[in-house]
Amino acid sequence: MIKIIDILHFLKEANIPYEYYGKMEIVFNSFCALNSLKANSITWAGSLEKVDIDELNKIEGLVLVAEKGDAIDNAAFSIVYVENVRRTYFRIVSKFFGHMDQENREKIIEATAVVETKMIGQNVYVGHHSYVGPEVILGNNVEILHNVSIQGKVVIGDFTKIESGTVIGAVGFGYYKDEEGNPIAIPHLGRVVIGSHVTIGANNTISRGCLADTVIEDYVKTDNLCHIAHNDHIGKRTMLAAGVVISGSTTIEENVWLAPGTLVIDGVCIENNAFTGIGAVVTKNVSKGKVVAGIPAKTLRDRYD
Repeated sequence: MIKIIDILHFLKEANIPYEYYGKMEIVFNSFCALNSLKANSITWAGSLEKVDIDELNKIEGLVLVAEKGDAIDNAAFSIVYVENVRRTYFRIVSKFFGHMDQENREKIIEATAVVETKMIGQNVYVGHHSYVGPEVILGNNVEILHNVSIQGKVVIGDFTKIESGTVIGAVGFGYYKDEEGNPIAIPHLGRVVIGSHVTIGANNTISRGCLADTVIEDYVKTDNLCHIAHNDHIGKRTMLAAGVVISGSTTIEENVWLAPGTLVIDGVCIENNAFTGIGAVVTKNVSKGKVVAGIPAKTLRDRYD
């Protein structure tokens, strides 16, 4: 059981301003969404305009995290008002309900995993049936889940997570033709360099570089079924939604959002803070802070207009 005083203490320690209205002795043991409320749980609301307060009042032991500045009258449940409710709520959930404490766990390599590298940091997890090659470098608190293959010269930074089924470091799709017109594979001698606090989704493929490295910077997040080709450079805090395909030698700068199904042609540069629509086919450079969509993608507006 978790006491509300534990939550409030956590917020204070994290320097997160809050206002609390409710009983100090309340306890709960779970979390829930607004559309699936359950007793003795903590939930959140980004906006109270469509929240049915009467329904919340029926739930015993409910704690609501709400945006500071909103007002709730006649609430029979406890309320924690904070700034940036989404961020704060999920920090609470991660703190009190997280399934794995990376900072405190011991290194675990499952019995069915094959790990040939000796260059492993502290508190690393490697899941069932995963393969990590001899030239791979793993930082501290790296989490590699099941059926992952990491081969060749690959560097993975601290607190990075690789979801199941992903392949990192395979040869990219590059060929030249010999004198008889036969396709001959281009040697891929580069690395894959992945930064810290990166999350690579399930069933991703990330090709190693040909002459240059394939680089994924800190805090990049990819969804499931994404492909990053050889020599690509993905900037900090960029987000790749499901089904994104990035062709080779492409530069995606910082804080870019690529929507589901986005295709990016080789050699293109998408500048800082740009945003693509669902299914966009990007065939030319995208300027800083622009929203593009369509086939081929065309500029619609500024992202933050």
